[in-house]
Amino acid sequence: MVNMRKTGSRPRRSREEWLEAALEVLSQHGGARIRVRDLCADLGVTTGSFYAHFDGRDEFVRSVATYWRHRYTTEIVERIRDASGDPKSRLIALAEGIIEQDLARFDVAVRGWAAQESGLASIIRQVDKERLGVVRDLFAELGFRDEELEMTTRTFVTYYSLEHSILVRQSKRKRLEEARRRIDMFLLPLARQSTRDGATPASEPTPRGDKP
Repeated sequence: MVNMRKTGSRPRRSREEWLEAALEVLSQHGGARIRVRDLCADLGVTTGSFYAHFDGRDEFVRSVATYWRHRYTTEIVERIRDASGDPKSRLIALAEGIIEQDLARFDVAVRGWAAQESGLASIIRQVDKERLGVVRDLFAELGFRDEELEMTTRTFVTYYSLEHSILVRQSKRKRLEEARRRIDMFLLPLARQSTRDGATPASEPTPRGDKP
């Protein structure tokens, strides 16, 4: 019996290239195509390249989902939490970052795949916790509370997770132009409340990188 782990002594693709390739295949063809031999054919490598990085399919599947979480959620969440500026400017930076880096392009595919693969549900829950957490904190800083806070948070996260996949495509330039106006729309309840109370509305848009 051939030991495929010894096929090809040197990997021709990095671990990250394998994980990105899997996400691309997943988004275009679905989870049924996430098979070692099919991916090797797509990448033009031998099975030895795969086994240089992964012990088997089970580890690979979990690695793909973990990579998706880190690359397309954790990194930007950490940047937004560490950023200077008022909460409105950080919400704008978050929305622009999602659009500029196309961070939601694998969301629908990975979530559908997770329903078919055992062991991935916990990673999806971690992603949701991270996304909801950072957005909730920003809206709370702006003054949202209780049910209104939760509803606004979930609407923001859901919109930016699904917008890329289910709505008619717009140019990236157009989406970026609309991002700031959409944040203003999210903040309309605060502006109305401030007007009724005679207070100053929520912070005006702040150029990215400026300190409050």
